[in-house]
Amino acid sequence: MISFPWSLLLTAAFAFTGLVCLIHLGRHWSETRSRTCPDVGAARMDLVVHGNHLVMSIGMIAMVWVSTGTLATWAQVAFFTILAVVMMIGAIRIEGRTPKISLASHIVLNAAMVWMLLAMPLLMAHQMNSGAHGDGHAGGGSHDAGHHGDHGDHDHGHSGGSDMAQAMAQTPDWATAVNWVAIALSALAAVWWLTLIVRSRRIGIHTLCHAVMGLGMAGMLALM
Repeated sequence: MISFPWSLLLTAAFAFTGLVCLIHLGRHWSETRSRTCPDVGAARMDLVVHGNHLVMSIGMIAMVWVSTGTLATWAQVAFFTILAVVMMIGAIRIEGRTPKISLASHIVLNAAMVWMLLAMPLLMAHQMNSGAHGDGHAGGGSHDAGHHGDHGDHDHGHSGGSDMAQAMAQTPDWATAVNWVAIALSALAAVWWLTLIVRSRRIGIHTLCHAVMGLGMAGMLALM
């Protein structure tokens, strides 16, 4: 789906985010059930965020290499939409400007993920069309050579049909525009997390994880 070497770079990025989220979930799962936890609601929302990004990391790695089926696509759309709603509710209830913006950035990435899943056929249209056009040209070369003199009109009609099919397979302008908005918002989410790293004057592994996720999302959308 994604050309080399970007496929390896994105795979490494999402493997990192997935591993960080998995470790976090394993270490802090018991905190949500502990009576000594100072803020159970915040701890649960933290687990929701990391569980969300774990699944997102797995889904992104899959999309780098293969074309996901219809059932898997809609299952992911439902999952990320539901968790986005959960995080929206959490953003309303949570106190403090920084936590609210942080949750908003996660919601933005979920929206970008849903857009990517639904719009992939449109965004990848030019690549699929190029592959199909190339295969058809290669497979039909000897046939055209054998009938070059007798079927000039037929070849002209076939060329016109190919041009029309190619035009129909191009990504619509509105989809390109929406995609660039998703890229900008994903990059903005990454900038927010990088800003938190600069403010804290230390590289927090979880903050870095979210920043990489935002940059990876923006890069994935830009490469489609």
